[in-house]
Amino acid sequence: MNRRIAILVAVFILSLAGLAWGQSGGTTWDRLTPEEQKTLKPFQDRWNSMTPERQDRIRKGADRWQRMTPAERDQANQRYRKWRELPPERRDTIRKRHDEFKKLPPDEQQRIRERSKWYRELPQEERRTIREKYQQMTPGERQDTRQKFRSMTPDEKRNYFKGKNR
Repeated sequence: MNRRIAILVAVFILSLAGLAWGQSGGTTWDRLTPEEQKTLKPFQDRWNSMTPERQDRIRKGADRWQRMTPAERDQANQRYRKWRELPPERRDTIRKRHDEFKKLPPDEQQRIRERSKWYRELPQEERRTIREKYQQMTPGERQDTRQKFRSMTPDEKRNYFKGKNR
């Protein structure tokens, strides 16, 4: 008898949890628009078991995908393939660095974006030279260089690794 009561209580609790999940913002597969269902078809089997936050992220991603041009979709597919080819350890490192970046103040994030843009716009040969010189530095030299870079103009940065400012 006690076992039956325990089972009934467990079923009741699970039913309440299911109702609470449904009210917490999750959207069942049946409530998606036909267009959303078509786009999100790969997720159909596990959609109803996803958290509302994950559903929302996937829906937003699908919406972005729908608004992309064919060329943008090709680029996204290429980036995804490159990502999947990375070793799991490298992907974990990238995820951790991204999480750390997101915790930075907005002005620091902007500074990093600008510095990254400057680097990407350099000719490939200059990037290679900078990378090689940086890799040869000791950790202390790297720290000093990062601090110096914060106050340099783009031309000063470029000349620094050419040996004109060292």
